[in-house]
Amino acid sequence: MEREPDWDFENGISDSSKIIGLSVLTALSRLSNSFREIVLFLFVAFIFNSTDVNIDAFYGFIVAIAGYVQAIALFPAGSLSDKMGRGLAILIGGVVSGVGLILMPFALDTTSILLLYALTGVGSGFTMTSIKTLVADYTERGEERTRSYGITMAAGTMAAVVGPLIAGFILDPIALPGINPEMVRYTITFFMWGILRIATGIAGLVTERWLKKNIIRKRVATTIIIEEKPKNIPDARNDTVTSSLFGISRLIMGFSSGMVVPYIIPWIYDSFNPSEIVLGSLPAISNITLASGALLVGLSSERVGKVKMITILYTLAPILTIGLVYSPFLLMAVFYVARMGVANMAQPAFDSLFMGEISQTRRGRSLALTRVMWTFPRQTGTLASSFLLAIGLLGTTAQFGVIVFPLAMALYPLSVIPMYAAVRRNKRLNNYGD
Repeated sequence: MEREPDWDFENGISDSSKIIGLSVLTALSRLSNSFREIVLFLFVAFIFNSTDVNIDAFYGFIVAIAGYVQAIALFPAGSLSDKMGRGLAILIGGVVSGVGLILMPFALDTTSILLLYALTGVGSGFTMTSIKTLVADYTERGEERTRSYGITMAAGTMAAVVGPLIAGFILDPIALPGINPEMVRYTITFFMWGILRIATGIAGLVTERWLKKNIIRKRVATTIIIEEKPKNIPDARNDTVTSSLFGISRLIMGFSSGMVVPYIIPWIYDSFNPSEIVLGSLPAISNITLASGALLVGLSSERVGKVKMITILYTLAPILTIGLVYSPFLLMAVFYVARMGVANMAQPAFDSLFMGEISQTRRGRSLALTRVMWTFPRQTGTLASSFLLAIGLLGTTAQFGVIVFPLAMALYPLSVIPMYAAVRRNKRLNNYGD
């Protein structure tokens, strides 16, 4: 059997210092990602507004392609992360995606935009899994890890409030007059976005080196002989099955999410035509709600039960989506904030649950497997919506959302079943052996 590594602290570093360091890294990563929520769609709409390009369909297509590229990058990223360190993987991801974003304003045709944004998929593949695994590597299994995921996600989500607000302010000619031509606004925004991604990569490398210097991890799992009933400790032999079951859960949710989430902002834009700064304020406000919810989940899910907490939140998601698509603007905004918060605040509980079921030595590769099983179906869902919008089968984007969003979100509660099966299976094996 394997057990979690013990911890030795040097130079007076405390648990709070460790969590602050990981929270700063997560916050920087989420801040850089938050620009995407409105910038990419508005940029595509600006570039192709006077052409025959179907803006919503092309936007969905490039998001999907970047996601597929991310999925392809996940396995080498996970392997590199396990062998060479999380920090190096984060650095590679930050630099690659940052360069792609900085070059985006110079891409004025569909092919170059597609290729450059695909580079951000490579970067995300290296960055995402490595940051989450870094948090798991330096926290104890159970309450500390769940609390740490909640705190780091809350910090990251609060930072993500800033991105859409800044982007919306820069891109709105009424809020910020005097910047002409309009492409200059997008150039400034993409430069900020890209520089933040590069800064995330550098911060990842620095954070891991700081943790290694101050916290000695006993990396080699200790072999122990257990004559009594074994404790509920993850066994490396079960990692493939566990990862696959959690991956199936992510597959179901990924397809549902892919059909809905990338198109919520375009749906709001098509249905209500708000200004850029109002459009940017919606995800910003939802991030405040998400930050509070993520912190609450991180602090309380151990007592409530992680699977139970995830089930409750994923059941609420489709209900709130129905309210979103059938409401006038102000009430829609309330449902949007609630829906985005509820659907995402389960992440600390999910991450802690998964990391606790996987042995420490295989976390990078195991997380990569679940991310692939999330990413491919998510992009397939995005492509499916893109295709339906392109052929106009369900009418306009506004009409499409009213029909498709609630139906797709109904899959969220079903995604809990495979992860529950994985937890039950591991508990049975750990209690009674193979």
